[in-house]
Amino acid sequence: MATGKVRISLDFECGWGVAADGQWRANQAAGIYRDLRPALKHFTKQLDDLEFALTWAVVGAMIDDPEKRDFSHLRGQYARDIGEFLAEADEATIDGRDLLDTISGMRTPQLFGTHTYSHLLFSDPEQGVDVFAKDLARAKEANEAFGLDCTRLVFPRNHFGHFDIVRAAGITHVRMPPRNTPDPTNRPGRIRRAWSLYSRPVSPVWEEEDSSGLTLHYASEFLNWGVSGGSLKRYMHQHRISRALAHAANGADVHFWLHPFNLSQTPGLKDFMDDFLRQIAEYRDRGLISVTGF
Repeated sequence: MATGKVRISLDFECGWGVAADGQWRANQAAGIYRDLRPALKHFTKQLDDLEFALTWAVVGAMIDDPEKRDFSHLRGQYARDIGEFLAEADEATIDGRDLLDTISGMRTPQLFGTHTYSHLLFSDPEQGVDVFAKDLARAKEANEAFGLDCTRLVFPRNHFGHFDIVRAAGITHVRMPPRNTPDPTNRPGRIRRAWSLYSRPVSPVWEEEDSSGLTLHYASEFLNWGVSGGSLKRYMHQHRISRALAHAANGADVHFWLHPFNLSQTPGLKDFMDDFLRQIAEYRDRGLISVTGF
């Protein structure tokens, strides 16, 4: 039987992922970004103990020098949202340089990519090609200032596009939505989402090259059932994750992902991840899988 593969990537973004919709305010008030600090130290210690190297897709502005942050390229409502976010949010919600220090200080060297500079959605009609190009250029500069790789991109919220601009920025691989999921901009009702979660086949990695030479990496099983997830939703998510891991142990290539702040946001997730990582290590040690990032 062929050896399977488990990949894990993290959308490393603090409050940037919800800067546009204002959800950072409720998250901040709940202490999620403050509590991320000890949660991340716990998580990275376990990664070190198990010798796992994962991919951290970094929002560039989160690690950039606050004096050098530049959002002059943004337009429209998103530019206004970012302005409010920077003016009103706490430092722990905006700045992740201390979090990067935690990761960079690990014994097991980690892998890195980019999650753009400002968490700009590539479906935003107010922006334009020049805006996306500048956002990626600034993301690359932020990563390179810390010696971090910037050849792999995780699109914010899976809103993808402008592949020629992405490839021109020096990016070679992008994480796409799973091939058997609907358009990420389409939000079906709760019942349909729940049924899809339970019944949709596990999404093994599928890679193909587009006309620009960019490798499109279709993948991802989400390691989170959400803050408002009741016992049934939690069970269904855990069932799906277990099914996907078993798929990898049987020779498949499966890519899991989460936001690090989910560890301090979702009840029970930190303990679940402890068990999940130990299970992955057991399969690795039995020779059933290899473990890597994206």
